[in-house]
Amino acid sequence: MKRLKIWILLLFWTSQLFGQDYIKYHRTFNRIDEDVLSQNYSVAIERLDSIYSNYDFIYAKHCIKALQICITTNDSINADKWLAKCFKQGIPLWIIRTNDITNKSLTYLTTQKTLNNFDSLYSIYQSSVDTNLREKIDSLLTIDQKYTRKVNDGFVLFKPIYWLQWGINNKRQFKLLKQIIETYGYPEERLIGLSFIQDSVAFAKHFTFWGPSELRDSRVQIMLQHCYSTWHKIDFDFKNTLYKNLCNGNMPAFQYALIIAFMLPDKQKYINNKFWLRDECCKENCNEIINRNRYSIGLNTSEQEKINTLIERERRKNKKANSEIMLE
Repeated sequence: MKRLKIWILLLFWTSQLFGQDYIKYHRTFNRIDEDVLSQNYSVAIERLDSIYSNYDFIYAKHCIKALQICITTNDSINADKWLAKCFKQGIPLWIIRTNDITNKSLTYLTTQKTLNNFDSLYSIYQSSVDTNLREKIDSLLTIDQKYTRKVNDGFVLFKPIYWLQWGINNKRQFKLLKQIIETYGYPEERLIGLSFIQDSVAFAKHFTFWGPSELRDSRVQIMLQHCYSTWHKIDFDFKNTLYKNLCNGNMPAFQYALIIAFMLPDKQKYINNKFWLRDECCKENCNEIINRNRYSIGLNTSEQEKINTLIERERRKNKKANSEIMLE
């Protein structure tokens, strides 16, 4: 009987682990993009239902995306479900009102109870955020930006000194960031929230121009990019740590790919760890390898990324980024 209980517990644990596979999560949203572009919204909503059922944490931008899709199909029942999820993931009311699609949810009869319960739903998000960790990251970013501004904007004759100071600080920052990531996990939206989106005055113009895809936290990403822009050792153990954080939802696939691109030199021998094509990549099957790598972490293909980028660029040009369903 004791062995049976242990077996059941292990089975439950492994099923939960499988259900929380965030590489599969990102792949699902890539398929949802295909559904949206082909206007196959009923299938998109089925995929969204699987995300809602299988993942405790859902990125804020994906909650907005799900709400946009439900509203586009006049599905007020599912719209209410995703509106509540938006609030639980930290989306403030001003963003729902500002987006040209999601603001329609405020008029549905089905959403009125959810709107009245905003404070209690939003408190779930607030209780999930590690404010002490967020303050640590903010303090490190302040130091990072101090030295980075000197390199970018400092007096030209002092640039060699600024570069040296920047490099020394990057090494110091990296040790601290590595220690934080190994102790707490990768500090992005899941751990430290999206504090900057609460200020509508500061973020509204940026949001309306770029759309919901900008609902992300890139503080640690930026600092690690700086750390890997100066001399550094290639630490595959730390790379594996970042990969684990990708798998458990602490780190988005795009950030993982970008940081690894900075970590590893642009040389042919690292092609199996790269996610974008480079000039020195000259093998005939290079594109196939890159797309295989991208799929392995939950990114869409290079071709689809280019399509999405062109679509989003055209939307921004025509000032429609805030009135179309966001793409990955």
